[in-house]
Amino acid sequence: MNDQPNRNATIGAERTSGVAESVIREMTREAIRNDAINLSQGIPDEDETPPEIKAAAKEAIDTDSQYTITWGYPALREAVSERYAEWKGVTYDPETEVTVTTGTSEAIMSTLLSLAGPGDGVIYFEPVYESYIPASQFAGATPIPIDITDGLEIDADELVEAAKRARILVLNTPMNPTGKVFSREELELIETVAVEHDLIVLTDEIYEHIVYDEFVSPVEIGDLAERTVVCTGMSKTFSVTGWRIGFCLAPEHLSAELRKVHDYTSVCAPTPFQRAGVEALMLPDSYYTELAASYERRRDLLYDGLRRVGLDPVKPNGAYYLLTRYPTDETDREFCYRLIREAGVAAVPGRSFYTDPDATADWVRFTFSRNRETLEEAIDRLRKNRWW
Repeated sequence: MNDQPNRNATIGAERTSGVAESVIREMTREAIRNDAINLSQGIPDEDETPPEIKAAAKEAIDTDSQYTITWGYPALREAVSERYAEWKGVTYDPETEVTVTTGTSEAIMSTLLSLAGPGDGVIYFEPVYESYIPASQFAGATPIPIDITDGLEIDADELVEAAKRARILVLNTPMNPTGKVFSREELELIETVAVEHDLIVLTDEIYEHIVYDEFVSPVEIGDLAERTVVCTGMSKTFSVTGWRIGFCLAPEHLSAELRKVHDYTSVCAPTPFQRAGVEALMLPDSYYTELAASYERRRDLLYDGLRRVGLDPVKPNGAYYLLTRYPTDETDREFCYRLIREAGVAAVPGRSFYTDPDATADWVRFTFSRNRETLEEAIDRLRKNRWW
C-alpha cells in the first residue's frame, strides 16, 4: 500500500480503549513457543471427550452442516430445557427462553451488550474471570468490582452500597479463578439485594458439574429466576472447549433482548456441534458423578504436588483451577514467564483477574484440567527446576 496512515490519528473506538489481549491465551501461546506443559488455560486432553459425542458430531458434518434457526437447533433447545428443569427446578420455554450461543463467552457478551449501557453499573467479585471486565466496557457500562480476595466472602454492606449504583450483578459459581462455590446463604443475600435494588443477575455456571461440595444455582433461590440470565454450555462439562456451544436460559423478556445481539453477531452456533449436544445431554447421571470425582482426584494430586515443591495453593470447592501463592519478590508476571522458560510449566499471573491493570497479586493460577500423567510430569518439572 502506498498511502501511509496518519500516525497521529486515533485508531479504535473508546469502548475498546485500554483493553488488552487475554493474558490467559497469551500464556498458552508462550507455553507453545517454549514447549512447556500448559497449566494456564483450562484445556482438557482430547481423550476426556465422550466418544459417542464425537461420533455424533462427525455424523452431523456429513448430514447437516448448514445454518440452524438463529436461537439454536430445536432438538437441542428442547434437551436443554428438559435437563435444566431436572437440575435446577426451573422450566424454560425452549422456543422463547433458551438460546444456543457460540460458546458461553458469547452468551455473556450478548447479555451484557443488550442489558447494560452507559450509566449502568456492573457488579462482579474479584478476582474475576477476565472476560467480564472488557464485556462491561464494550457495553459502555461502569464496572463495580468487589474484592473478595481475602477470605472469599461477601461483605453485605459493600454489596448493598454497590447495588445502589448498579443495573447488573455478575456471578460466577463455581468461580474462576478461585474455585469458590457461592453458598445458599450468600445467594439469599444476593436475592435480597437484587430485589431491593431491581438488579438483573447474570450467572455464569459453566463449571456447574465440576463441584466437590454442594452446588446451588441462583435460580433455585426465591424469585431470582425471574431476573436472572443463566450462561453455561458444553465446553467444560463435555471437554469440548473448541466446539463453542453455549446456552442462555432466561425469562422471555430478557431472552428477547439478548437474542438481538446474538442474532447479528453469531447468526447461529456451529450446527454439527449443536447436533452432538443433543447426544451429550442424553448421557446418564453417572457421567456427571464421575466427572466431578475425576477432577477431584486431579485437584488433590496438583494441590499436594504444589505443596511439596514449596508453593502455597488454596484448595477449591469447584471448577478446575488452583490459586497458588509463591515465596519470591518477583511480580506475578515475572514469576509466570520464568516458570515457562526455566521450569517448562505455564500458569496465569494473578493480576489478570482484576480490573485495575496495575493491581498487585502475589499468586498465580494453575489448571488441573489435564490428565494425571501430564499433571505428574508438571509437578516433577517444578521439583527439578525449583528456584524459589
